[in-house]
Amino acid sequence: MAAILGAILAGGRSRRFGSDKAAATIGGRSLLDRAADALAGQVDAIVVCGRDHAALPALPDVPHPGLGPLGGLAAALLHAREERFANVLCVPVDLHPLPDDLARRLGPNAPAILDGQHAAGFWPTRLADALVDHLASGERSFRSWIAQAGAVRVACDTLPVNINRPCDLAEARRKALGPLC
Repeated sequence: MAAILGAILAGGRSRRFGSDKAAATIGGRSLLDRAADALAGQVDAIVVCGRDHAALPALPDVPHPGLGPLGGLAAALLHAREERFANVLCVPVDLHPLPDDLARRLGPNAPAILDGQHAAGFWPTRLADALVDHLASGERSFRSWIAQAGAVRVACDTLPVNINRPCDLAEARRKALGPLC
């Protein structure tokens, strides 16, 4: 398979969560580090979009901050193309647990997204300029980008949970730890 860049979309403001989601922990590991761990066996390199990280390269949103997840994806696609990666496997920082075979599931259908979790996707770098143009037109909706790019929706039997509120994190922690008795 051609070289894949893993991109963690982590530039959100966490308004519904009330604090920095990327730093929230499950089993002593931050959501950001858990996302990196889940991608590590599936990609050739990993970047974090929209924030700094001590151990991973960080990319600012493109063409400018404040564009939501598509700004992070645009940054990843442009960086990947420049670094000669063929594809980007992107995941939001707040999606847990990530399938350890996400690249295998989505890659053959690229461009493709995980059905029910549209920010988790596999994108060919050849789409970088089209996404930048999409954003320049004023579009910020991931759904509109999915439609324009013709992305395929790929089903997953165990859909990861999007952690948007503290109660979502509590549920994810409970599932990760299993029954307490």
